[in-house]
Amino acid sequence: MTQAVLEQIRSYYLDFLPFNKVLGIDIDLLEYDTGEARVRFPMKPDLIGNSAAGILHGGVTAAVIDLTGGLSALITCVKYHESDSQDRLYKRLTASATIDMRVDYLRPGKGTSFVCTSRILRAGSRIVVSRMDLVNDRKQCIATGTGTYLIG
Repeated sequence: MTQAVLEQIRSYYLDFLPFNKVLGIDIDLLEYDTGEARVRFPMKPDLIGNSAAGILHGGVTAAVIDLTGGLSALITCVKYHESDSQDRLYKRLTASATIDMRVDYLRPGKGTSFVCTSRILRAGSRIVVSRMDLVNDRKQCIATGTGTYLIG
């Protein structure tokens, strides 16, 4: 059941969230044991925040950091509540939300593509705290974030 639920999370993020389609994200990793998540997306004109410099919009940076941290939170929800019925687990997953998030912008969002990785700092049965790093195609960290998430 665990792998099936992780695939449902992947499908939900990629197929049913319109904003994620606009961003062009793809999910590279959903690691059940560690809660690590990794997404990637290409730079495209719709994501530019400063047209003179051609850099990624800060809101896009924050959104990707948040959604990647949210993936880690959902993995943790599955892990902590794997004995629940599939219906109950689905209700928990859909009731999850961001409580707080901080983004530190370290350098301009220049690049042809970006990868965001999230790892768990603390996980409980209701609250998850994760750390996210967004890097460009040259492996330069352009932003970091910390998010606190409520899980169903």
